[in-house]
Amino acid sequence: MAAVIGGPLGVYICDRCVGRAHAVIAEPGRTVRTPIATMQQVSGEAGADECTFCGKLRNRVSAMASAGDMRICDECLELCDEILSEVPPAPAS
Repeated sequence: MAAVIGGPLGVYICDRCVGRAHAVIAEPGRTVRTPIATMQQVSGEAGADECTFCGKLRNRVSAMASAGDMRICDECLELCDEILSEVPPAPAS
């Protein structure tokens, strides 16, 4: 893990899980194991589910991934990508 991103609602996601969430969103039906939960795509029919980062309902965003009771929408993932692109690379050991 190289970076952890904090959301405005007091939640966090690591750089590895950002990549995992992208993978799950890109391939419907795919699941990915994390150290703490299995990540999967949230169905478009699940209108009551909301992003844990921004609070938007599932039916207000293009896609959403979940791991346990945490969810992140594609819009928040894009913001995470922007933040991660600004993180300097770790020094070589």
